[in-house]
Amino acid sequence: MGDALRDVVPIIIGYVTLGLAAGMLLVAEGLSWWWAPVWSIVIYSGTMQMLLAPLAGVGEPLAAIAASAVFISGRHVFYGLGFPLDRVRGSLLTRLYAVHAITDEVYALLASKDRGAMSGRYIVTVEAVSQASWTLGTTVGALAGTGLTALVGDDIKLLGFVLTSLFVVLTIENWKSHPDLAVLIVGVLAGVVGMTIGGSAALLSALGLLAVGLIALYGWRSRRAARAAQARGPRSDAGAVTSSEASGSTSGSRASGKDESC
Repeated sequence: MGDALRDVVPIIIGYVTLGLAAGMLLVAEGLSWWWAPVWSIVIYSGTMQMLLAPLAGVGEPLAAIAASAVFISGRHVFYGLGFPLDRVRGSLLTRLYAVHAITDEVYALLASKDRGAMSGRYIVTVEAVSQASWTLGTTVGALAGTGLTALVGDDIKLLGFVLTSLFVVLTIENWKSHPDLAVLIVGVLAGVVGMTIGGSAALLSALGLLAVGLIALYGWRSRRAARAAQARGPRSDAGAVTSSEASGSTSGSRASGKDESC
């Protein structure tokens, strides 16, 4: 357990810090503070919780919220493919919690360790401490936001910039690691269309257009790569045949020369 507590310190620092902002944003959107610990236990997705606060605050349709959850947190489903669940012993409840508590940071930490050397206790301890730190951060942030509301009133809504800042930072970091102009253009166009439509259909329209655009882009790139591979294939074969013929001609010439000398 000592190793788990030592390894999880960076996650604790990050989760408490970001959790404070998430909790204050929740209150700024007009929700009660106690939603912070409830969401942190049940949902446990930082980005989704920060997005859910304004969506729930304005009464966004459930379909739009569900679509947002799929787009933002759907990747967690695939974490289970590489997650060392076989190392987790104990009851079914323990194993289910181990799956529920996988986050980006926890997965990155576990992936950096030797799979065979990890125990189930180590894995569950890392996950439980990480979630506890996130829950603590959001709860304290929500309580602080409640206190600020009593002091500044409706001006607390100015904290809504936290969500915008978060997604701006995520976009910049993603661009640094995977600079893809076409994907950026698709995202910007989807956002512009959503803002133009406005109302309760804005988010769902933007997400739908984003999905269609990314699928179309992927299909176009796949077909282009396939055509390029096919175009290179015949040339390679022709080159191989030419080389073979040239080699055969050279061998034949040498043989003829030997016969003549004899």
